[in-house]
Amino acid sequence: MRRLLLVVAIIVYGSLYPWHFTFAGRPEPVSLLLHSWPAAWDRFVLRDIAINVLLYMPLGAAACLAWLPRFPRAAAAAATAFGFALSLSMELLQNYVPGRVTSLSDLATNTLGAAAGACLAVAFAPEIIPPLYSQARRASQGAALLVACWGAYQLYPFFPIVSSTHFERVLHALIVTRTLFPVATWAAAAEWFAAALALEAVFGRLRTSWLCGAMLLSGLRIFMPSRSLAPDEVAGAALALVAWEILPPRRRLPLGVWMALSAILLVELAPFHFTRHAASFSWIPLGATFENERSAALVILLRKAFLYGATIWLLVRSGTRYPLAGGALAVSLVVLEMIQRYLPGRTPEITDSLIAVVMTAALWALRDRRLRPAVE
Repeated sequence: MRRLLLVVAIIVYGSLYPWHFTFAGRPEPVSLLLHSWPAAWDRFVLRDIAINVLLYMPLGAAACLAWLPRFPRAAAAAATAFGFALSLSMELLQNYVPGRVTSLSDLATNTLGAAAGACLAVAFAPEIIPPLYSQARRASQGAALLVACWGAYQLYPFFPIVSSTHFERVLHALIVTRTLFPVATWAAAAEWFAAALALEAVFGRLRTSWLCGAMLLSGLRIFMPSRSLAPDEVAGAALALVAWEILPPRRRLPLGVWMALSAILLVELAPFHFTRHAASFSWIPLGATFENERSAALVILLRKAFLYGATIWLLVRSGTRYPLAGGALAVSLVVLEMIQRYLPGRTPEITDSLIAVVMTAALWALRDRRLRPAVE
């Protein structure tokens, strides 16, 4: 039930942001909703469909898992109905939020996502398929969440552009840009090394050739609209691949922890040019994120969710408990964001700490209480 409440809170917050309602002069919401079906279907509509399905799948899964023990036959249907009711409420309320659009297609695809999540929950419920919930499987659920965040960050928005012009532009930018930024390179290396540890926790022993294949697969990003591939990312992936090859397995976890923590510190304080005048600190969660373009904002959120979640997961595997690991990281991020007030061009806010808290709660909920923290 805690997972369900967390997912509902995230959906409500994101759907109604910035929480500025205007009721005067607004059209009747039900009639507007019923006449809001898209007139044409293009790749942007298909992209929104994929986003809506993916966003409501966790809701359907969490609701179904919460109600499955009491209502095994009706849990999936109830979860789908709950997804429909929540989406309908959000679509009607969005009529009164300036800048938001009420959409019947969003309602349909959100409901479809909730139904898909509920079906997956039923399909993999421990009462139905016990072997899938062996101790090894349960121990890798947190790692699977991290792999999902990492894969989504790498390949979002998932719909490639079959355009030679787009491919040539991205490839030209990659070849022409010869400047490597050390902080960005190290951050990419830390992220890839943490991703390799998560992949190994999910799939077992990870050969260097398999990791190389995963890196090549992420290169498909050059075909995605509004995405590119920077030399820093290529260099960081190569550095992580070399480290994975030369280090013995027992040395990889300590190095992964150190790389993740140092990457967070460097990224938060770069370029280390401080001023005397402090900027304001925003206590509004996701304020600056939602002010950006939707696709770019989601990519940033996915990347931070993976990096902060991976750092917490690695600390727990090293023997630290989830409350201590997540709390220490959240507090550290607040301190670093406060220091960012003296860095020109940065937007200090509470969002990063909130992401760390959410990832801690998610990973902690996925843990197996029968296993020791060191092997979670």
